[in-house]
Amino acid sequence: MMISTRMMTRTTTGIKVVLFLLLSCMSMAAEDYALIAGTVFRPDGSAFPRVEVMLASESGGKPQKTKSDARGEFSFRVPAKQARYNVNVQVTGFRKESKSVSIQGDERVDVSVLLELEK
Repeated sequence: MMISTRMMTRTTTGIKVVLFLLLSCMSMAAEDYALIAGTVFRPDGSAFPRVEVMLASESGGKPQKTKSDARGEFSFRVPAKQARYNVNVQVTGFRKESKSVSIQGDERVDVSVLLELEK
């Protein structure tokens, strides 16, 4: 069975289009980001699970929210560019805690948040 030149040209063109689209998607998915991660602790030093943690950029924009996991850990992905953020944790019966974080680029910054009982 012989394959015509026209059919080979179509197949080659189709493969080129698919490769172009794949490479375009990969470059978009490989966008650099930084990670702000941390752990929320109770006054006795044990992990504090299921606590709402909010991340707000000092330059404005919509804040991000998440909850700490069973080990009290949380994380946020942010653009890998120089910026300042505030990590805020507030739980009923405890003092509100706020930590300032600076991002310089593609990096991970760890934050420990120790909550204290309200007086």
